[in-house]
Amino acid sequence: MQDLQAEVTSSLLQFPDVTLQALGEDGKGPDSVLCGKFCGGRNTLAWLARGPQLEVVNSVTGEHLSEYRFSGGDQVLPTVRAVKEFSWQKRTGLLVGLEEAEGSVLCLYDLGVSRVVKAVVLPGRVTAIEAISCYTGPCVSTQHLHQSLRWLFGVAAVATDDGHVLLVDLCLDGLSGSQSEVEASDLEVFFSIPAEVPERRATGTREGRHLSFQLQAPSGPAVSTLCYIRRTNQLVVGFSDGYLSLWNMKTLKREHHAQLVGGRIPVYAVTFQEPENDPRNCCYLWAVQSAQESGGDIVSFHLLQLAFGDRKRLASGQVLYEGLESCNECYSLDLTGGFVPLRGQIRNTKLLSCQTIEKFCHHDGSEESVNEVISPEASVSVFSWQVNTYGQGTPSTFLCVFDINRWYHAQMPDSLRAEEFLHDCPYFALWSLDAVTSVTSPTLILDVVVQERSLSRGVPPSHPPPEEFFHPGTYSFDGTCLLSSGVVHMTCTGFQKETLKLLKKSGPSIIKAIPETYNRCLVAGLLSPRLSDVPPSSLSQEEQFEAILSAAVRTGCLAFLTGCIKHWASEEQPSSAANLRFVLAWTWNKVICTKDELDQTCAPLFDGSCNFVDPQTLRSLQQCQLLLTNLGRVLDCFLTEARELTEQGFANLRKKQVVTSLVSLYVQVVTWFCRSSLLPEGLDDDMPLARPFYNYPLLQSYYTGRRQQLGRLSRGKWDSHCLMIDGMVSQLGEQAEKLWRRDEGGTGKYPPASLHALLDLYLLDSIEESDKHAITIYLLLDIMHSSPNRTDASIDSFRTAFAIPWGLVKLIQGFWLLDHKDYENSLALLFHSATMRPVSWQHWRVLECLMCQGEHRQALRYIQMMKPPMSSSSEVRFSLRVLLSNRCVVEAWDLLHRHSTKLNMEELLKHLYEICQEVGLMEDLLKLPFTVTEQEHLEKFLQTDADVQSHELLLAHRLQRASYNPALQLNQSLQVRLMNDCDPRLRERAVARNSPLDRCGKILPRVQRKLAGERAKPYHVPSPVIREVSRPTPLLTVTNKANAANVHTRATFISKVLSKNEEVCIGKEQKAHVSQRDSPGATEPAVRAHRLPDAELPDAVVGTPVAKLGGRWHTREGTQNLLADTESLSTREDTQSGEKVELLDTPRRRARRIPHARPHKRDTGEQTPAQPNEEPTTPRAAVRTGRRGRKRRSILEESAGEEAFSQGPGGSPLLLEDINPAGREETSRTLRERTPRTRSRKAAVHQKLSAEENESFLFSPPLTKQTKKFEAGKADHPVQLTDLDPDLSSQIVFSLPLLRSRRKNLSSISQTLKEPELPAKEEEEDTKSVGKQKLERGRTAKSNPKKASKTTRKEGPRSPPPVEIKFISPFASPVDGTKSKQKETAGAAERTL
Repeated sequence: MQDLQAEVTSSLLQFPDVTLQALGEDGKGPDSVLCGKFCGGRNTLAWLARGPQLEVVNSVTGEHLSEYRFSGGDQVLPTVRAVKEFSWQKRTGLLVGLEEAEGSVLCLYDLGVSRVVKAVVLPGRVTAIEAISCYTGPCVSTQHLHQSLRWLFGVAAVATDDGHVLLVDLCLDGLSGSQSEVEASDLEVFFSIPAEVPERRATGTREGRHLSFQLQAPSGPAVSTLCYIRRTNQLVVGFSDGYLSLWNMKTLKREHHAQLVGGRIPVYAVTFQEPENDPRNCCYLWAVQSAQESGGDIVSFHLLQLAFGDRKRLASGQVLYEGLESCNECYSLDLTGGFVPLRGQIRNTKLLSCQTIEKFCHHDGSEESVNEVISPEASVSVFSWQVNTYGQGTPSTFLCVFDINRWYHAQMPDSLRAEEFLHDCPYFALWSLDAVTSVTSPTLILDVVVQERSLSRGVPPSHPPPEEFFHPGTYSFDGTCLLSSGVVHMTCTGFQKETLKLLKKSGPSIIKAIPETYNRCLVAGLLSPRLSDVPPSSLSQEEQFEAILSAAVRTGCLAFLTGCIKHWASEEQPSSAANLRFVLAWTWNKVICTKDELDQTCAPLFDGSCNFVDPQTLRSLQQCQLLLTNLGRVLDCFLTEARELTEQGFANLRKKQVVTSLVSLYVQVVTWFCRSSLLPEGLDDDMPLARPFYNYPLLQSYYTGRRQQLGRLSRGKWDSHCLMIDGMVSQLGEQAEKLWRRDEGGTGKYPPASLHALLDLYLLDSIEESDKHAITIYLLLDIMHSSPNRTDASIDSFRTAFAIPWGLVKLIQGFWLLDHKDYENSLALLFHSATMRPVSWQHWRVLECLMCQGEHRQALRYIQMMKPPMSSSSEVRFSLRVLLSNRCVVEAWDLLHRHSTKLNMEELLKHLYEICQEVGLMEDLLKLPFTVTEQEHLEKFLQTDADVQSHELLLAHRLQRASYNPALQLNQSLQVRLMNDCDPRLRERAVARNSPLDRCGKILPRVQRKLAGERAKPYHVPSPVIREVSRPTPLLTVTNKANAANVHTRATFISKVLSKNEEVCIGKEQKAHVSQRDSPGATEPAVRAHRLPDAELPDAVVGTPVAKLGGRWHTREGTQNLLADTESLSTREDTQSGEKVELLDTPRRRARRIPHARPHKRDTGEQTPAQPNEEPTTPRAAVRTGRRGRKRRSILEESAGEEAFSQGPGGSPLLLEDINPAGREETSRTLRERTPRTRSRKAAVHQKLSAEENESFLFSPPLTKQTKKFEAGKADHPVQLTDLDPDLSSQIVFSLPLLRSRRKNLSSISQTLKEPELPAKEEEEDTKSVGKQKLERGRTAKSNPKKASKTTRKEGPRSPPPVEIKFISPFASPVDGTKSKQKETAGAAERTL
């Protein structure tokens, strides 16, 4: 073995200036020698002392932690002679021995407060200190000590220069914090153990004294070292004359006292070392003799074998050797013997440090392993020393490692044989620290420590590894050197790592030095064991190069391979291409060989030939996994650096890389299953296994039952294969199904027939790695569920081993709980913020699983929380079903609008209607607003359904939409169907259905009712006969010649309007006494007309004499009513005959609201609504035409504007654009016709009344929207109903459905109609009488119709009463539910008139 060199890994980390200054103040005295040591254990502390100054620093960074300057009596400063680390009650401190002029003082220094907390006077000059116990009083941790020592609170052993050894009570129970080294306590020494220790201690504590037991009386030679060994419970005492004593702390007796082979050389240091599983209960003690205190050049190591009669484990967990039988020296090594090559004669040798590092294997937690007495798996002792030679200014520093287990393996030689060289020793390794010395020179090294956790061996090249692999030279570790000015970190690498570093540096140049590299790898133990006995000369260079490549892949030295590949790929030399082909071929052959080895290792795991996995199998699996991983990286490098490859060559290279990665992942999973005790599989079901195992029959039975249960619950509406695991398996593809059908009993579905079938999924390249892990996690959950003693540790370790996101594990756990009907916990996991969000198919699978099992509320909750994306019509249909199953009609309607298109509108609507009909939500659906398309599809759906209920729903829908004619026709068809059905329940339904239809039918003209009945008859109805008639001539129309020069100004128009308004007011005053007889009701207050907002006022067009001024109309409301009458009495002239009619038009239609009037009491005490055409009993004042008249009318308009809008059923405002166009035209348009006043107002009225008696009633059907624009040469043709009963015409009521307009603001368009008032007194009387009869008929069903008819016939010569237009609910009588609203509407109309 070649010489090993340490490397410096950091520069000199200097101490702070305050530390260096404090240590340099006392550097001139004869006893002011700087000393320092690292504190043992895991404490990163180091102390330095010079004279009375003590400094504590961090051993890693060198920063200052604590300092203290001790004081003495008589102005003489003490000197620090001994320091030992000590910890108690979670506090860290130092035991410090001070030498004073008249004795010594033992101090307990607390690092936390940087002060002395205990001090006690010692006899003699202190030379060594050792801590025995840090526990307070009798406890389990002190049961191995003598009974008298257990009464003490903290025990320390103190030795002096005259051989005196004392066991001192530290009195940790009485720490006051006020004691110092100047006020040290007295010491009471007992030469023999007293019987009453507790009483003596209590007395001494009260008097301020510390108890002490004399372990060894003064014998002359000074004590040079003390060391307490816990495993043997012995105190080792080394003397300056070379003697060594062993004291038993249980009996307080000396068990051994002898002089070492080295003679009268002081015992400078002692360390303990335990071998691995020695059957003779032997352990070992290293004793180092050195004369460095006196300037000598002798340093020797002596190994003493301690044989005990018993080894046991204490309750505290410690291992204890008891019954020392012998103590013999079995090995010695003299450092001055010349085995270390030096450049000159040795002048001085100084021991720097000695320590023991042990590695224990972790037990598996079983009861047997816990109670088992364990021994260290690795135990090495580390020594470091410094040699000064003549002629050399810089000393040489060395570090050696002694492996006691390898010493056992080498047949326990007593010394280094003469024919052996140090570099060939199998149990001893040497490193040179010259690199550290060159950095630290001229500062001397005070101490060296090796970090215990950094000690490790390299990667074994094969299993079993070669013998060279276990040599101490293969160890690598990190260390720290303590200097007087700072600390330096270093690292020591083994010979293997040194060789691997050489490989990395050499790179492609290794081709020129293959034999030398091969020999170095062979000596380092990096090659295969089969090559150890093969002479290198018998191998070709290609074989040697393949062995070097194998060593690089096994040890993970991939930088060497990738460097060669990159270098050869960048060169354009023929040899480089040949080298690349050689390396690629070797890599693929290595993959094949490794796969064959893996198959041989895994075969017993699946065929049932073994019941447990031995450590050798695990190591083989780990080695295969490591090789495949490294070979895959090499192939990745080829793919990255490949430049001149054909397409086929690149594809082949890619396939090789994929196969290698798949096999590597497969062996990694198999290894995890073996470590988790799930493999090997047990094929014998009768054999009980203590470990958890895969119970395929149990899982197969459960999932078969679950699928059958879901099949019964689905009832054909749902997919019975809605288990989440079935969806996960289906996503794997057909290859997974074929794979799971391969084994006997396999069904192609979950669960797989064996773990072999499960693990083979990892060999399929068509499946994502995350999907493979998901199936495995699901199976592990099943195995844990079937094994009650199993915990979640398997899932956690599997996730950690394969770096699986925690969100994926939570997602699979949620799916597993859902398949096992734990819905609450399942959704709680799926909704968790840390859970991975499911993909699209998983969303709908979860919903389908919930809906199939009747968990409709949970499905709705899932949709609301997760909001799954909807990319297809099927997903929208499914969401509609979930919403409607939870009776969320409005949400489903909104969802349909958001996801419907022209292509899928009909499909979604039909699906929605079907579900609503299925779950009984059609009534709720019909309350929603429909578009034209939606209404058409709804009627089509209900019409095509053969169920009577569907037709009844359609009937109700038509009535709600005021489609009375289609409703009557549908009802008539239902009546025809009822004639052939004898079911009494259907007849009862027909009676209930006919009642509202008969009432609604009464509002229609007789012709429409008849027409609806004829269309519904089963026989054929002949088509109507169309006759052409001449255009009707309007009555009371005076035509004038058009005069182009006649310009009507605004003043002329206003004058004529006011004059006509005055005639109307005079006629009203003459008729006032007649109105009182006809309407004996109470007098009602005057009502002001409603003022329209500015936004509703139509803009004036060219030629319009009415204009806006200040946001108000200049004309009054009475004038507008008068113009309406004039318009009805005037005629439109034909433009072709040269006649002209002047029109006053506005660009938009407007409607006004009729203010509500207060209802008044009748004589009978019943509350009746006011008649719209009825005048109040108190005569009204005449409407003036002058300035006062305009002012009075403005006040009336303001009062009318304060009234509320007219409302429909339920208080909702009504839309006027769905009302009778004729009525709307009469009330909303501002069109006015000007007619020359050629005759008196009274004659024109009588002429109109006589003409209307012979004319047909003009009627326009409801719910038609039309805007009339009068043009020259065109006239409107209203519908003529010649057979209309005048009695019925006076009671016609147009009802509007409860509409929800999405297009207009209800507050701006909800207005009511107002009829033009009659100008003559006769008209007012007729209106009052007929209106009164009409209202009474509407109030009660028992009203006498003959009375109304008689009254009407009596007033036959007069004109028919005006039509009253009211808004009522489609399914309610005008007098049943809206009495108050009728009263308000009638009163408002009356006041307006």
